Amino acid sequence: AQIQKELNLSQDGDLLTGKGSNYSELFEKRTSEFECVTNHLISSGVISRKHTDVYPICPFVEAPIVGSESDKSLPLALVNRNTAPYLGIDSVGVHLHCYVCGHEGAVDGDTCDNSKRRPLTGLWLAKRAPNKSHHPNYWDPTVAGGQPANLSLIENIVKEAQEEAGVPADWIHPQSSNATNTTETSPNTFFSDHTHDPLTITTAKPDGTCMKRSLYYSCDLQVPHNWTPTPVDGEVSEFKLYSMKELEEELRFGNSVRPAMRAVLLDFMMRHDALKLVDDEFFNELRNAMRRQRLIL
Repeated sequence: AQIQKELNLSQDGDLLTGKGSNYSELFEKRTSEFECVTNHLISSGVISRKHTDVYPICPFVEAPIVGSESDKSLPLALVNRNTAPYLGIDSVGVHLHCYVCGHEGAVDGDTCDNSKRRPLTGLWLAKRAPNKSHHPNYWDPTVAGGQPANLSLIENIVKEAQEEAGVPADWIHPQSSNATNTTETSPNTFFSDHTHDPLTITTAKPDGTCMKRSLYYSCDLQVPHNWTPTPVDGEVSEFKLYSMKELEEELRFGNSVRPAMRAVLLDFMMRHDALKLVDDEFFNELRNAMRRQRLIL
């Protein structure tokens, strides 16, 4: 209400009800008003700048499945990525986990499945550049990025993977979202799409502000032992291959991983049976806790 008063934003209920305008007109009007909010946050010193990405604001659904009917609803408006958290708008993140399997001397191309007894031995993590506005110098999954309005999840993962880590586009193949899909994309790589099973986590800043629901979508990519990710766009300062023991120690006791990514990496380890847990009941309880539906108070 204060922002509406200060900026003289429209009080026309038609922006919400849709009366009197077609979709395109409403979309432009709503987007324009959110742009006013962004400008106000900048002038007030709440945010420092506009982000290059914009987020779509869509009718609320519980963690939409990519390609499903619920994923096809038209966005109500667009909002700058830096503004979205202050409005309680759901954020969407995409992640690619590049991992290696087997022991020294193992043959590349064999996948990390139980039949071949090739355990997952390492996961590449990316260190955020020191000039990042949020959590500089913390560690992320191999590839991590926000979800812009003009790309599908897989298209965005391909783009981010190339820009952040130099991952060849042909190593990543889009799959149907109805099940866990795995594809041998080259003799030495193995891609699996897990975007049908996102994490749904409520996050906030350390002071309790900007509470919002975050949806985290992930894919996994087994990479050759002799491949090393390369920083390309300046978002990452370096990469490090963590052993599963090192990663578990970090997630249990460390403070080097970006806080929101601890659950994403934990989910990766659980997905690959690489985490030591007490029993199946605790495993299921932990897994379900990272997929809670929104609690509306």
